[in-house]
Amino acid sequence: MESKYFTCHHCHRRCLRNFRIKSGQHYCGSPSCQQARKNKWERDKSASDTLYRQARSAAKKAWYRAYPGDRYQHSYRAGHPGYVTSNRAGQRTRTARLKGPSPEIVKTDASSSATPFPSGFYKLLPFDSRDMEKIVKTDALIVELRPCGGLQEFYHRSGP
Repeated sequence: MESKYFTCHHCHRRCLRNFRIKSGQHYCGSPSCQQARKNKWERDKSASDTLYRQARSAAKKAWYRAYPGDRYQHSYRAGHPGYVTSNRAGQRTRTARLKGPSPEIVKTDASSSATPFPSGFYKLLPFDSRDMEKIVKTDALIVELRPCGGLQEFYHRSGP
């Protein structure tokens, strides 16, 4: 007999199994876990089904032709005047909270053309950004770089 509980593949919480799902349940009902399930299905389907991948690609191209990226925000704001008003008020509040004479508001994670770090080996560690306020670029990958001491010498001695 199958257990009444399962461990969600996304949030790793122990959850009560939904009795209406007959095959193995791997994701709980939270919105982020359901989105992760859908994303996995999309990746797997695109990797295994050539016709699906081609149809998806054609649909994306058609959408981008109909909604050019440089006009999307303009058309959205034109159709949602309430959003414009609330966003401007919210932006004034966020800007007032930021310290400094010239706060960086957009793309705070953008790289400059100058090399900020000397060449070498670094560890990329996930950075907990829950305490930081992201304003626009919510999907930015923020990492912590730590130098790997002694690794350069090992690599140069052993060769590539």
